[in-house]
Amino acid sequence: MAAVLVVAVGVLTSCISTTGDRPEAEITTAATLPPGTTDDPGPGFTIQPPPTADEPWSVDTAGCADPAAADATIASPLIVGTAAPQSGGLVSSIYAPVLVGYQAYIDQANANALLGDVQIELQVADDKGQPELTPVAVAGLLDAGASVISALPGSVNNIAVRAFLNTNCMPQLMSLASSSRLGDAKNFPWTMGGVVTDTVETTVYANAIRRSVGMDATVALLVSNDDAGLDYAASFGTAATDLGVDVVLQQTVEPGVIDAPTAQVVTMAAAAPQVIVASLSGAVCATFLTELGKARTALPDWKPDVYLGSDCADSSVLRLAGPAGNGVLSSTALVSDDPAFVARMRAAGLTDGFTRAEQGWTAAEATVAILIHAQASSRGLTRASIIDAARNLSFTPSLARPGVTYTTNGLSDAYPVESVQVVRYDAANQAFFDVGRLVAQFES
Repeated sequence: MAAVLVVAVGVLTSCISTTGDRPEAEITTAATLPPGTTDDPGPGFTIQPPPTADEPWSVDTAGCADPAAADATIASPLIVGTAAPQSGGLVSSIYAPVLVGYQAYIDQANANALLGDVQIELQVADDKGQPELTPVAVAGLLDAGASVISALPGSVNNIAVRAFLNTNCMPQLMSLASSSRLGDAKNFPWTMGGVVTDTVETTVYANAIRRSVGMDATVALLVSNDDAGLDYAASFGTAATDLGVDVVLQQTVEPGVIDAPTAQVVTMAAAAPQVIVASLSGAVCATFLTELGKARTALPDWKPDVYLGSDCADSSVLRLAGPAGNGVLSSTALVSDDPAFVARMRAAGLTDGFTRAEQGWTAAEATVAILIHAQASSRGLTRASIIDAARNLSFTPSLARPGVTYTTNGLSDAYPVESVQVVRYDAANQAFFDVGRLVAQFES
């Protein structure tokens, strides 16, 4: 699918005709949209999906460090491992709801015997959120008997263990990371992404900017100074170039830093771009917006549109920015704070972070769907049958937005979710509202 997306970026311009400064497009009205949806047309374009594979993909275990272990039947309990910050502090508290959501679904799956007599056990290793510690944490999980690694957060963290897990033929499922490199199924067949990729997200954002601001829109980028952030910037730059959007400035923040990026905001304010696109994570999403709010107050004529990467689409984080977060745009493939789900999470002890909990619940739900499919295969439940099931997936999570499906197709479509909804944050209601319709054209 990665190759298809690269081609798709190049043809987006031909999918939109322009008159003057604003592109012509099919405009919908609020009367025809779901409740809570704005009449902003949002991004819109048509892309043909990749061809369907003739035969289901199957992994080759001959190159595994231990081929027999990859093909051995997994007995109860099946240990699912993940690494996450567990040492306290803000980064741990922000990620904690993901684990609550994940464990809640595992508990439900066990209570309903979704794998029959096989019970699922979640084990969490502490990597403090630091990529250099993730390999040690994951190696410890394998030593403890993990048969699957799932819902590992962070692009850099996942890439840090990708080669190790593939050498050991260990399924690396539903990675909570947007790097498109996690879809390299040809070279890393045991690794599977679990969220919308930066390639899809940046293409959608660039197209939305082209539609809302017009040709020659000026954009400043703010990204983390690591492989994930720089990849995001490169992806946006490719899409922007093909659409005639002008990236006039790129700033970086060091990963893990939560202090307000004051110097970067000052530099952006001096350039006065029409749009800011920021790929950040955690509390810095809020501190950036707070600092940007100060700059906008000092420069009342500067009113840039602000797009945040999907990792910032969390009302529990954005509310820290107060009114400065109002009106920012982001994206998601899941519903936002589903009431029934929120009630379930409150019963599990959560008081906040429900958007993050949805990520954990959905990653667990998709992982269990893969395990069920593998168990029903002719080989039964093995690590090889698990990755085969992951590569031939057709599944609709319970919290997916209408029209979103999790679909993979061997090497031709390695990304399970490629549909995205642009959303706008309402600070007064501390909630997100849809902008336009779901963009589902990337999904095969």
